[in-house]
Amino acid sequence: MRIRGNRGWVALTLTMVATAWLAASCATPVPSASPTARPTPLITPDPHLDDPATADAVFLALGSAGLRLTANNAIGGDDDSPLVKRINATFLGWPLAVSQYRTSAALAKLTAWPEDARPDQGQPPVTIAGLNILIEWGPTTGSEPPAPSGPQVQGLRDMAATLDVLLSPLRARSVVTVPGVIAPSGGPSAGTSPAVEATPAP
Repeated sequence: MRIRGNRGWVALTLTMVATAWLAASCATPVPSASPTARPTPLITPDPHLDDPATADAVFLALGSAGLRLTANNAIGGDDDSPLVKRINATFLGWPLAVSQYRTSAALAKLTAWPEDARPDQGQPPVTIAGLNILIEWGPTTGSEPPAPSGPQVQGLRDMAATLDVLLSPLRARSVVTVPGVIAPSGGPSAGTSPAVEATPAP
């Protein structure tokens, strides 16, 4: 088809423009990119146990931390006793007892150790208290409580580190310095230096 004159070219141009506009208006719009969602921050639960804690929770937590405990038996306290439950176990060849008391105040009365407290004959070499939980580790026989040796030295460090997370602040009466445990009198922390070894306390 031939279009003569300027009017024909103008009409053709207007027709093409109108057609292009109509096609553009009917086309599906390109979806806009959605904003990138920010990752939800992970909330790390506080592993510190509530007061009063249970002997079962502490025993399970020690096992979950990699300490190879062997449970032997468990006993319950009398209604009039401040003791609720005691789990008797074995850890690195030594007897281990995890005791739950009714309140932290009740346990504090039983563990009001002086600053230079050391276990005597018939007492375990290592005793650690935190909240309402008492940990006793080692034999109670012999002329005097023996000191941890060999793998037991690292075992004490691992146990103390786990208990510190669960039950801090901790107090101890021990034949050796227990890393990260405050002195019985509430004095400065003992064993906070990385170089501290589990050696007999003075």
